[in-house]
Amino acid sequence: MNETKLKDFIELNFVGRFKDNNQIFDLTSEELAKKEKLYNPQAKYGPKIICLGENHILKALDKFLVDKEIGKSYKLDLKPQEAFGKKDPKFIKIVNIDVLRKQNINPFPGLQINASGLMATVRSVTGGRVTLDFNHPLAGKNITYEVTINKIITENKEKLISLVENLLELGSKDYSLELQDKKVKLKLKATIHSQIKEQFKKKVKDLLSLDVEFS
Repeated sequence: MNETKLKDFIELNFVGRFKDNNQIFDLTSEELAKKEKLYNPQAKYGPKIICLGENHILKALDKFLVDKEIGKSYKLDLKPQEAFGKKDPKFIKIVNIDVLRKQNINPFPGLQINASGLMATVRSVTGGRVTLDFNHPLAGKNITYEVTINKIITENKEKLISLVENLLELGSKDYSLELQDKKVKLKLKATIHSQIKEQFKKKVKDLLSLDVEFS
């Protein structure tokens, strides 16, 4: 029996649902997204590759997927504290609507905005006052993940591409790479901070024993 272990790179498909109403909030299947009228042409669909133990997905789900059989499907129920956290009243603030309008923001309930460098959700707009919720948008939710582990990834190039996408958050059009022996030449079309580059180089060295050169 072939089972996953820590630091394995695995390919998986998943669906994340709210437990109370079965509504989907996360998925890899383009077909299902279209069927459920959730399709976003800007989103990337298809199996996701992660490295177990690196928290490329939700921490509790990452931990759950260790020591699981390849090719099998699993279901995991998570409470708020295991998923995106409980709702914390300290992260709910009330601001004057003029503060937002000066930033060319016309607030309405449900709008997600960048406020002082932090993401917030507008909960209400009443009498010139706006209630902003700085909790994670999914905080306080009981959720369920249905996951299928497709296979273990063995090719270094596939592993490397997954690290670029998971750690640098770049799409395939934002970079090109060459892999020769133990050296990687990574050409970026996007600007990445030097500190993030150094962290990426160290992580690739630790996980794949490859040396990265940016250009």
